[in-house]
Order: sequence, then C-alpha cells, then structure tokens
Amino acid sequence: MCKKIPFVLIFCVILALIGGKIFPLSVVSLFLAISVTLKSVVVFVLPALIFCLIFSTFQRLGKSASKIFAIALILLCCSNFLAAYLSHFVGEMVYAMNLSLSQTSAKDGLKPLFDFQLPKIVSNTVALVASMIFGIFVPKVTPDGARKLSIVFDKFVSHFLKCIQLIIPFFLFGFFLKMQADGIVATLVCQYASIVAIIIIAIVAYIFILYFAVNGMDVRATFTAMKNMIPAVVCAFGTMSSASALPYTLIAVEKNSKNKSLAKSIVSITTNIHLIGDCIAIPVFIYAILKSYGAPQPSQFLYLAFAVQFVIAKFSVAAIPAGGIIVMLPIIERCFGFDYAMSSLIFSLYVIMDPICTSANVFGNGAFAQLIDRIATRFHVK
Repeated sequence: MCKKIPFVLIFCVILALIGGKIFPLSVVSLFLAISVTLKSVVVFVLPALIFCLIFSTFQRLGKSASKIFAIALILLCCSNFLAAYLSHFVGEMVYAMNLSLSQTSAKDGLKPLFDFQLPKIVSNTVALVASMIFGIFVPKVTPDGARKLSIVFDKFVSHFLKCIQLIIPFFLFGFFLKMQADGIVATLVCQYASIVAIIIIAIVAYIFILYFAVNGMDVRATFTAMKNMIPAVVCAFGTMSSASALPYTLIAVEKNSKNKSLAKSIVSITTNIHLIGDCIAIPVFIYAILKSYGAPQPSQFLYLAFAVQFVIAKFSVAAIPAGGIIVMLPIIERCFGFDYAMSSLIFSLYVIMDPICTSANVFGNGAFAQLIDRIATRFHVK
C-alpha cells in the first residue's frame, strides 16, 4: 500500500482539479463536508497519538529521553530563527524589485454541505506534557507495566496509521475540489506568479540544503529522503494542515530514520511549531507589501527583534489553515507599522500561499526528525 500512496494521491489531485470545474457546487460541497469530517476525526485522535508515541519513546530511551527532548526543543527554536532570519535577505531582494500588489479578497469560499466536528477534549500541548510526565515516572514506578503499556500504544499507533492511509485520499479529494472551485489554484498560478516563484525557490533551496546536510552531503540519500516525504507533502498541500498530514509524515520519517520511535515522536511534537514555510514566506510578504505601499525598508535591528518575537509566537500557532498568519498579525503591525489595508493584504496573500507554506512545514519537520535521529544515533541512544 505504501508504494501506491503517491500515485493514489496524485490521481486524487488531478481528478479534483478537473472535477472542481465540472461538478455541481452541491457535489463539491458534499465532498468538502466529508473531508472536513475526516479531518475532525484525525485532529480528535491526534492528542492520543502524540501521547502514545512520546510515552513509548520515553520508556525506550530511559534516562536519555529528557536530554534528547531538551536538545530537540533548543534546536527547534534555532531552526525557526535561522529560517526567519535568512528570509530577510530574500525580502531585501524583493524590496528592490518594482512591485505593485493589488488588494485580494480573503473570502471563505465554498462551505461544506454539513459541518460535523468532534469536540476538542484534550489539546496537543496537554497531551505532550502529560506524555512526558508519565513517560518519566511510570517506568520508575512499574517498569514491567510501562513496557506492556508501551506495546499496547505501539499497536494502537500502527493500526491507526494503517486505517488513515485508507481514508486520507478521500479526505484530500474534497479539499482540492474546494481549492479549484474557489479559484485559489488559478490565483496562485496567474496573479502573484513573481512573488510566489521567489518564495518557492527560496523554500526549495532551503529545504534541499537541510536534507543535504542532515544526510551527510550524500546526494542520493538526500533525494531518497525527500522522495519518501512526498505523500505527506501532497496531503499537506491539499488540506493546508500539518496535523492532517501527520500520519503520512510518520510513515516517511520511519523510512528515513534509524531510531524510528524517536523520530516519530519528534515529528508529533514539531508538527504545529516547526514552521519553515511560514518563516520564509511571511517575511518576504512583509518586504513586498512595505515596498508596494512606499514604506521604508526595515533596519537590521528592527528585523532581528521581529525574528525573535516570530520564533516565540510560533509556539501559539493554531493548527488550522492560515493559523500561522493569524498569530503573527499583531507582531507585524507593531514592528512594521502595518495598517488595516496592509494587514488585510498580507492575510489574503498568506491564505493563497497557505498550501505551499504547509507543504514546506511538513518537509521541514521531516528533516528536523532526521536531524534529531542523527544526534541520538551519534550518542548511541537506542
């Protein structure tokens, strides 16, 4: 089944792009409702998945677990900061261009025929903290019980991933239908081609360098690791949600890593806070809008202060489409003096770019999981 996943997803994308033009809106709305429902199920189960993965990892790693996860958190902040700071140079290049961006519409677009949402009982953050606490103390109280519980959790994760592989193509199909019906695909291709092209080139170059470095500058291993991530990236593009693509991301990092349980646990932690795509796209948009409105180029000190706040704000990003820009708007307005029109424009542009940003985020999460896996392997953590 895993080998067929890319072809199934590509078929769903092509069918949706065609169907979005010829299907009645009622049919598109029905498929979108199915996708929204399936997404609700995935998001509902996600805290349990995070708890199981991290608890099992702590149980296996023992005393090394706290150290590895502390290193992961520090490197995560460094990774977000580095991407945000380097994108400043791309932004300066964009600022030097002759730009005149027009106002776009941030409409919600087509609505699902029905909206079934499972309640959010436990947040991902609570599940993360609880799993670490239980992972540290349960093995000390009852080592045998912790091992047995870990086996049960591993079986749950395995069965969940097998089930999710069957439903995600249907899940993806509805969201791509909506994108085509709302004209988002056409807008990306036609209206903002130059800015989108610059951002895509910057993202691709940055991600390739990440994978190249993590894979020991081995070109063949780099392309293999990136190829394994393609199903997750395609899913992220269609759903605009890193959390929804998590099942495929877990499968990919398992292929790319030696310490598979650790790598999967790292991905479950970084899904909503390690956002490479946002760190590159948002600063570039800021520079483009400043130039378009005739505002002065930010100083190095101002941008550095913004980058620090940017990294901190990423810990509160909502796991929803456009969540990355929603939490950033107050910081952007405070640092760069954006008024209502400028804020509306960057929000609209981000909504259009959200599929690409989310895909980049998932790609970056895969590279980060590999990085932590390499560090753990180097220190002989099994």
